[in-house]
Amino acid sequence: MTLDSRYYMHNSDRIALQALKSIPGFTQLLKAFMKVWNEKQFRIQNMSSNLRINEKQLSKYYDMLPPICEKLGIEIPELYLTLDVNPNAYTYGDTKPFIVITSGLIETVPEELIPTVLAHECGHIACHHCLYTTMGSILLNGTSSLLSFWGITDLVTIPIQIAFYYWMRCSEYSADRAAALYDGTSDKIVEMCMRFSGLDKDIGICADKETFLNQALEYKALTDESAWNKTLEFLMLSKADHPLNAVRAYECNEWTKEERFTKMADFLNIAAFDDETTAIEYLGEIPVTEASKSYIGKNYIEISEKIKGIGFSKISLLKLTEKTALVKEGQVLNIRINDKDGFDIGEWYPIDSEIIIEYYEAETEEEVAAAHPGQIRIPDSSRRYIGRIYTEVVAELQEKGFFEINLEEHKKSKKGWLSKEGEISRISINGQTQFEKGEWFAEKATIEIIYHTFNTEN
Repeated sequence: MTLDSRYYMHNSDRIALQALKSIPGFTQLLKAFMKVWNEKQFRIQNMSSNLRINEKQLSKYYDMLPPICEKLGIEIPELYLTLDVNPNAYTYGDTKPFIVITSGLIETVPEELIPTVLAHECGHIACHHCLYTTMGSILLNGTSSLLSFWGITDLVTIPIQIAFYYWMRCSEYSADRAAALYDGTSDKIVEMCMRFSGLDKDIGICADKETFLNQALEYKALTDESAWNKTLEFLMLSKADHPLNAVRAYECNEWTKEERFTKMADFLNIAAFDDETTAIEYLGEIPVTEASKSYIGKNYIEISEKIKGIGFSKISLLKLTEKTALVKEGQVLNIRINDKDGFDIGEWYPIDSEIIIEYYEAETEEEVAAAHPGQIRIPDSSRRYIGRIYTEVVAELQEKGFFEINLEEHKKSKKGWLSKEGEISRISINGQTQFEKGEWFAEKATIEIIYHTFNTEN
């Protein structure tokens, strides 16, 4: 059983990527990059230069991958080892992502933390980071001669660079969450950050998790102290593709304190030994796959089917007939779960929750008529009846159901240039001489019609 990455994706990751995509010129840069970049180049480089880790070679590391991939719902990626004293791991690619770990990582990090590192990298794959991570790494760290050769130097603007660096830092938070879900705790992520901060596995000292996490609190307090400190922070991070270790550990540790993390971790653990249905029945709850605001404005039938597909069954449709600006027929106006307005992606709710989808739809003629018992809609306005031939109007009103119609003949001695025999000069309903088309009146309303006739005798 797997969980959709949207359930645990960090909000800043989502917002930062959207901001990056919205920067003028980014779409053109992406198109230009995709024309010149070839995923096979990485495969050739890995095959020719790095050590492939598989069932026959360094198998103890490869065997760590399948259970991680099963939990996160991804295919098992290719895994490579490269000679590099710096402890690191990275994931590149697009259609066939791959993971590379360095020899320095194995020398620096205890073996029991390697699955956490791999789960972090698999988190990038599950969150669909790989294409943009690959693109960002090449564009931000590539040589100017390479970018010039590709003909895209001018497209890599300063705003795009800053936004790319920021998104890459934010994406690490989501990947950390994936690793924490696999481990069922943030302890190993925190320790991993401590290792990257200087705690080599051969250092025989006692490190304290809480002391390390308090560094992040002190850092936050320092940067919030003044605008200048915020400026220094921006300058320090403007070209960093990873967040600060202590802050990163703190972010993940705080998230694992939330109820939704506990439910997701329990869900995955139960499903790993049984199946999805058993896990849902045991927990009695399901996470929502979208924030409520993402449903607003979409077709209510489509949204109802989506929510049913998640696993909720008690769905009620509430039609609202009052039209507001820019609202179209069938659009969702609001969604409530157990009378609560608004919910965020990944929130958990009981399976038997009452879900109400409010949508706009104009009233049918039958519904409108039912709301006005014993009444009839007038087919036209008073001003448009003036000048029409009375016999036509009487027939029209009788067809609608009006029968209390009184006629009064108004004789004129001289016929006007545009006057017609029998044209209406005045009409009233229950004494009301001004009314609009579609107004409601009682069936027994009295209609007075005065029309012209002309004396043709000389």
